[in-house]
Order: sequence, then C-alpha cells, then structure tokens
Amino acid sequence: MRNPRRIRQAALVTAFFLALGPALLPAQSLEEKVTAHTLKNGLTVLFAERHGAPVFSTLYGFKVGSVDEHPGITGTAHLFEHMAFKGTPRIGTKDYGKEKVLMDRIAEVGREWSLELAKGDLADKDKVAGLRAELTRLENEQSAFIVKDEIDLIYSNAGGVGLNAGTGTDQTMYMISLPANRFELFCLMESERIRNAVLREFYIERSVVQEERKQTTDAVPARLLGEMFMGAAFIAHPYKNPVVGWASDIDSVTLEEAQAFKRKYYTPNNCVLAIVGDVHPQKAIPVVEKYFGDIPRGPDPPVFRTVEPRQLGERRVRFEFDAEPQLMMGFHKPTFPSKEDAAAAVLAYILTTGRTSRMYKDIIQDRQLAVSVSAGSTPGVRFPNLFVFSAAPRSPHTPEEVEAAILEHIEKVKTEPVTERELRKVKNNLDAQFIRSMSSNFGIAIQLIRYQLLSGDWKLFQKYRELIAAVTADDLMDFAKTYLTTENRTVAYLVKKAKAS
Repeated sequence: MRNPRRIRQAALVTAFFLALGPALLPAQSLEEKVTAHTLKNGLTVLFAERHGAPVFSTLYGFKVGSVDEHPGITGTAHLFEHMAFKGTPRIGTKDYGKEKVLMDRIAEVGREWSLELAKGDLADKDKVAGLRAELTRLENEQSAFIVKDEIDLIYSNAGGVGLNAGTGTDQTMYMISLPANRFELFCLMESERIRNAVLREFYIERSVVQEERKQTTDAVPARLLGEMFMGAAFIAHPYKNPVVGWASDIDSVTLEEAQAFKRKYYTPNNCVLAIVGDVHPQKAIPVVEKYFGDIPRGPDPPVFRTVEPRQLGERRVRFEFDAEPQLMMGFHKPTFPSKEDAAAAVLAYILTTGRTSRMYKDIIQDRQLAVSVSAGSTPGVRFPNLFVFSAAPRSPHTPEEVEAAILEHIEKVKTEPVTERELRKVKNNLDAQFIRSMSSNFGIAIQLIRYQLLSGDWKLFQKYRELIAAVTADDLMDFAKTYLTTENRTVAYLVKKAKAS
C-alpha cells in the first residue's frame, strides 16, 4: 500500500458500504450476479450487481509481483505501484511538452548515476556526487511543471474514497470507490493510467522506496527474520524476493529498466478489472469498450520456468537482534486448487486459530511458552508455497522450547485423527469466514480478482468451498505425514542480542 492515510480511508469506505449495501451476499448467489466480458485486447472485466446503494467499488489487478522480478530489478513492481499515481501526459502536469524535455535529460543522467552507484566500492565518488547534483538540479526544474496528487484530487472532488494500491508476491492491484454516476470518470481516468502512465519523478520516488525499506524492513526485526527465512526456504524460486526489493537493486534500477518491466507486464491482456455495486452491465460494457477497448494488447507475459527443487534436508537460520525472540518454521507444499492446500487451511485453523485452537490452549494458555502462535500458507498462491508457523516465545522461554512444542502437535496430527466434531466446527467457521468476506463491494471484488487473475477462473471460489468441505481426518494425517517432515523443514530463529559485559 502506498499511503497509510488511504489505507484508513479504504477501511472506512468498506464500513460505509457495509452500512448502506445489502448486509450479505451469499456465496451461492454470486454466480448469478456476475457478468463477465473480455475485450479484444484481452482485458477481462467482471461486473457484480449490488443495487442497495448508489455506489460502486472497483479493483483491478495485473498478474505481476515480486515473483516476476529477477536479480538487479527486485522491487520494481512495488516501485511501479508508486509511479502509477504520478499521472499521464494529460494528468499531473502543467505543460507536458516542456516537462518531457527535462524528463529525457533526467533519464540520461539518472541512468549514468545509477550505473556508477551499482559499482559499489569501486564507484567514482566524485562522479557520483556530480551526477547526483545535476539530477537534483533537473528535478527541481521539472517540479515547476508538476501538479502534485492530481489523480487523488480529481477523484476526491468526484466523491471518490479509498484510492489506493498494493503490491504482493503474485499481483499488483489498484482500487477506488465512487458514486454510481461517476462510472464514466473512472473509465476515463484508469484507461488513461493503463495506457499512458508517465514514470514522473522516478528517481525521487526510488529514494522514497529506499527509505521505506529502511523503515519497514531494515528496522523491523520480524521483517528481517522473514527475509532470512524465505531466502533459506527457497533456493531457486523467486518467491524468496522481498516485495519491497533488495536495497542494492532499489539503488541501481534505472528508468529504462522500469519502463521495460512496465511494457512486459502492465498490459490489458495481463489485467482483470472487477466492478461491484450499483452498475448495470448492459449499460456499462459499452462505456468500458469506449475507453479501454483501444489500449493496445501487449505481448503475452513470459512463461514462468523456474521450479523450486525438492528440499532434501532441514535448513536453519539464526540471527541476533536487539529485539524479543521470534520463530518461523515452514514446509513446502502444493498450492490451490489442490486438496493439500485445503488440508493446510483446515489444519492451520485447528492448530492456531482462536482461543479454542489446540496450540493456543496448550502453548499459550496452559504451558505459557509463547505469547502468540499462528499458521498459514505463504508467500503466494500462483506457485507451490509454504505452510508456515510463526511464534513469539514468552520470556524466559526460548525459540527451541516453542519449536519443540509445535512439533509435538504436528506429530500428534500424524498419529491421531482429529475428531469429527472438531473438523465440522472448523469447516463451518472457514465457510462462514469466506461468506463474510463478501459482505462488501470491496470484499466481492477481491474474491473475483483473486480467482480470475491468479487461478484463471473467478468461478473457482466455489471450488475452494468444495475442497474445504471435502477435507477428512485422514486427509489431515496424510498431509502432515507427507509434507510436515524433517527433510522438508526450514526453521529461522531471531534471538535477543546479548548485552556486552
């Protein structure tokens, strides 16, 4: 997400739609309310009608995230998310013709500066300083032509709320909610952004992202632990890449590399748009065709070829930091729509979700070994992922003690079937949780995007429910025996740094 203020706005607008719209859209009725339309350029548009209030929410996603990056350009998807709010040749500028002359010069100087920086200790420090000074001068000159936050201003004046974006391992998404009579404005604005996004203030924003990394990762022990854990768990697959990127790549990625990345992935044929609320598809489709239909289709994204090799032995990471201890333990597993993924979801709930879960009652409540413990699948769903346990030991207990306690519960699942009552309760809770997720316009849009963009068919939301409903006690035992093994395990410890004597 690019702006904490807008994150709060998104939460508020969700509550607003919950209050004004129908209280709940039953999952079984969603299929009747969705209209799918694909443009000739490959853009897939999904409409879901909810006429309880004169508003609509939109979410559109590109199938591109940190998993699509390679060494040298990690963090580019996240950086482009920032850049997408900078405007176009018609938005965010007072005189694009004059600004473009400066931008071309900025690109030249920025590229030379970045390449020199990439040399690290071998860089010519005087050259770096001179190029940085010239870049700053040009950027200051360009600022006279820039209209800051004009996209935000246009939407706010039209009654829009919740303007935001987010980048993950698998996708990048953009969102906004508007009054129903502002649908054509939305189509005008977003088609312009997709077609003509200008990477304005690229090197300024690159520095912003570098600072973001320092504040949200380098200074946050849990994030550092996560990076080390993922780096150990994945030795080949780019799921090991942090979404924000590695510091050296952020420092050296050039405008030209970002533009090439944009041309490869930010195309209509790699995009899904969900529109949920007070919309009439038969009236809306011609408007969508008018504004989005002439955006050129891009090349098909490259075929993803890297497969993580089977793990042949336990991997361990341990590092010291001036922070309270933490533990991560993960196991490679298949992703959705496999029965193993459904078994993992059910098992995570049984073991760690809520005060009645097994690990909460034992590890947190009874033995008081930890202050928190959780489990789930991460870091993405497009490719085989990890079933991960995260825990924070309660002083004076250690990560080793908590790890041993977690392993006790894993071994119990392998040898003792869960009870039918326990299984039924968890399935009911998961299904109710899924239905509640569709109680707002945004919630429905997220589900539509998730299944269409990442799994290829929005109707697979029903497949998820069917897989969960079909999980048996034997399935959980088989999953634990097959995947929750020593040789398939990666463990990472954060331990409190000892004080110097």
